[in-house]
Amino acid sequence: MGNSDARQFGPRLFAELKEIALDLTWTWDHRIADLFPALAPARWDDSGHNPIVLLAGLGAEGATLAIERPEARQALEVARTALRQHREQPPMQLAGRTPLMVAYFSMEFGLADILPLYSGGLGILAGDHLKAASDLGLPLVGVGLLYRQGFGRQRIETDGNQSEIYPEIAFEALPIERVRGAHGPLEVTCPIGEREVRVALWSARVGRVRLVLLDTDLEANPPDLRAITSRLYVPEPHRRLPQEMLLGIAGLRALRAMGIAPNVFHMNEGHGFLLAIERMRELVLERQMSLEEARLVTRAGFVFTTHTPIAAGSDRFDPALVRGLLGPYLSEVGLDVDRFMDLGRRNPGDATEPLTTTYVGLRMSDHSLGVSRLHAAVSRRLWKDAWPGLPEDQVPISHVTNGVHMPTWVAPQIGRLLSRYVGEDWCDLEEDDPRWAGIDAIPDADLWEAHRRLKRHLIETARASGAPLDPEALTIGFGRRFAAYKRANLLLHDRDRLQQLLADPQRPVQIVFSGKAHPADQEGKAVLRDIVALARTEPRVAFLEDYDLGVARLMVQGSDVWLNNPRRFLEASGTSGMKAAANGALNVSILDGWWDEGYRPGAGWAIPSGATIDRPEPDDDAEAEALFRLLEREVVSTFYARDSSGLPGRWLTMMRAAMRATLARFSARRMVAEYASRCYVPAAERVEQLQLLPDWGG
Repeated sequence: MGNSDARQFGPRLFAELKEIALDLTWTWDHRIADLFPALAPARWDDSGHNPIVLLAGLGAEGATLAIERPEARQALEVARTALRQHREQPPMQLAGRTPLMVAYFSMEFGLADILPLYSGGLGILAGDHLKAASDLGLPLVGVGLLYRQGFGRQRIETDGNQSEIYPEIAFEALPIERVRGAHGPLEVTCPIGEREVRVALWSARVGRVRLVLLDTDLEANPPDLRAITSRLYVPEPHRRLPQEMLLGIAGLRALRAMGIAPNVFHMNEGHGFLLAIERMRELVLERQMSLEEARLVTRAGFVFTTHTPIAAGSDRFDPALVRGLLGPYLSEVGLDVDRFMDLGRRNPGDATEPLTTTYVGLRMSDHSLGVSRLHAAVSRRLWKDAWPGLPEDQVPISHVTNGVHMPTWVAPQIGRLLSRYVGEDWCDLEEDDPRWAGIDAIPDADLWEAHRRLKRHLIETARASGAPLDPEALTIGFGRRFAAYKRANLLLHDRDRLQQLLADPQRPVQIVFSGKAHPADQEGKAVLRDIVALARTEPRVAFLEDYDLGVARLMVQGSDVWLNNPRRFLEASGTSGMKAAANGALNVSILDGWWDEGYRPGAGWAIPSGATIDRPEPDDDAEAEALFRLLEREVVSTFYARDSSGLPGRWLTMMRAAMRATLARFSARRMVAEYASRCYVPAAERVEQLQLLPDWGG
C-alpha cells in the first residue's frame, strides 16, 4: 500500500481499527490483541495497554501512517482474519425447538483490565460467562451497571493498613458506546421512592454477545440519584438498594427500549432480585395476567445462581427501607409491601424480619443452582426454609460447577504447546476427546521452559515492588479477596516452621500474596495487615498491591503452587485454582468448592481437614499443621527432585495431569453449555407452554 493509497483510505481504516478495539474479542485472542502494539509500540505502553486511548492518540492520520509499516499491516491482516473466524463460528446446537434469548443480570462483570466493572471472583465469572457464550454463539445479552468510580483502587499505607482511592473513570477511554435510538441516545427511567431517575444506556461488545450497562450520572438527575452508579458495592443499605432497583427494574426496561426480548432470565446472585417483580409487572399489564399467573410464568423463565455459602453474605434490607424506596413501585405492580417482603423472609409473616435477596431469588426461580457440587449441598442446608417441610435432600437447589474462560486465562506460551500437541481447537474439545492425551506428549524441556518464562515475569513484577525473589525457588501464589474465612494467614500459625521453609538454603520456598479486602471488612483488613507486615520483614515473601485482572493473570500463570486454604464449606467455588491448574500450577488446597471435584492424586495436593457438613467448625491449628506437613514432606521435595538434565520429572508429570484434568472439565464453555442444556432451553420451553394457555391471555 503506497502513501497516497493509505491516506486515501485513512478514515475508513481508522473506523475499522476502532471497531476492532471496541470488540472485546481482543481480550482473549492474542492474534487480535497483537495488532495494537504493532501500530505504535511506545504509545501502546503509554496508553496503559488501552486500544481506545492508543487510537485517540494516533488519530486517523497517525494510524494510517502506522499501517504503512509492513509489520503493522501484517498484524492488521491477522487480526481481521481472527475476528472474522470468531464471528463466523457456527452457533451451538440447542436441543429445544423454542427460540431462545437469555438475559444475564449481574452487579459486576470482569472483562478487561481497562474496564473496571468488577471487584472479584463473581465479576470475573460473569465476564467469563459472556465470553464463553460468545464462543458458543449462544443468544445471550448481559446487563450490569456502569460505575463512575468502580470498586476502588487499593493502597497500602505506611502502617500496613489498606485504604481505597476512587479515581474518576473517563467513559470516553473505555471500550463502550452509548446506545442510540431513532431520536438520539436512549434513556429509560427507574422509580426510586416517589421519584424517578433517568438512566443512560451504554453497550460493550463481547464478541458475539452484547453487555448493556446502566448509568445514572446524568445532569438531569439530582446529585443523590446521579451517585447511584458511582461505586460498586456501596456498603450502606440505603445506597445499595437503589443500585439493585436499577439493575432489576431499569435493566429490563433497557432491554425493552433496545428491542431485545429475552424469554429466559439468569440472575447471577441476588442483586437482580427486582427483575422478577418487573417481569411480573410486564405480564400483568401486557398480558392481563393475574399476579399469581404472572408469578408462575416469571418463575418458569428464571434461573438463579447463588454464590454465597453463608447467610450473612446475602444482602438484607429492613422493612422501613423497602417500604420507603419500593412502596410506590410495588403499588403500581399491585403487590402489597408485606406480601413482597415475605418473598425474602425466612419466616413469612414476621413483620420485623428484613428482606433477604437470596430468598427472593430462590422463590422466584424454577432453576436454582450452586456453583459446585459441594456448594449445592451447603446451599440446600442453608436455604431449606424457602421450602418448609421439604426434606433437605429434596430441596431443589442443584449445581452447575463454575468454569473459567480458558482462552483468557491460559498463557500464550502454554496455549502454543496445546495447539501443537493437542490441536489448534483445544479450547473446543469435550472432556472425553482422546486428543487430550497429547498433553502427555509435550516434552519436559518445552513445558518447563514455558513455565519458567511465565514465572520469571511474575518474579520480575515482585522484584519491582521491592521483594528480592529468586526465579529458581519454589514459588507459592495466593491471590484472592482478603476475607477472614479464606485464611491468608494460615501459614502464620507457626512462624518458626514458616521461617524454616523460607530460609532453607538448599530448597527455599517463597510466597507471593495479593488481594483486596472489602472496604467495610475490618476483619479482612486485619488479616491483610498481617500479611503486609510479613512481606516487609521477610525477603522471600512479596505482597503485590492493587490486585486486579492483570495481577491475577500474572500469578496464576507464573506460580509453581497455588495455595487455597479456606475454612471448609465456605469457599463456594474458587475459580482462581482452575486458572492456575490450566497453566500447570499445582493446587495445594482444602477440599472445598471446585477442588472437592477437581482433586486427583498426582495432579495436586489436598490439605486434610476434619470438618464435615454436619460439624463444619474448623480447627485452624490442626489444618495449619497439615499444610506444613504437606509442604515439608511432599511439595518441596517433589519440586527440587531433578533428573540428569536438571528437570523436575515428577513435578512435570503432575503439571500435565493438572492441565489435562482441568482444561475441559472446568472450562467456561462447558459451564455455559451445561446451563443451556439443563436450564435455559427447558425454561424457554416451559415459558412458551404457560403463555399459550388460553386463560392466561394466550
